[in-house]
Amino acid sequence: MHERNSVSELAGILCGELHRYSPGEKLPSSRSLVDRFRVSPVTVSRALAALTAEAWSSPAPAPAPSVPSPAPPPPGPATPPGSRSR
Repeated sequence: MHERNSVSELAGILCGELHRYSPGEKLPSSRSLVDRFRVSPVTVSRALAALTAEAWSSPAPAPAPSVPSPAPPPPGPATPPGSRSR
């Protein structure tokens, strides 16, 4: 299997499995994905980077990326300068 194809294929598989996770929940570790899909750590890293670039996951310092949480609601209207609530 060519490296580029395996990255795309793995990213597609992982994208299809994201519905199994709640927002904020961690995805499986890179090591478990290497073992499960029998691909190199570089392939897993590139596939996860592709998902992150497409906003399907959010990066995490370690050990694994997580499903992004919904965006927070926009802030309420700002109080105009010079008006004070008493």
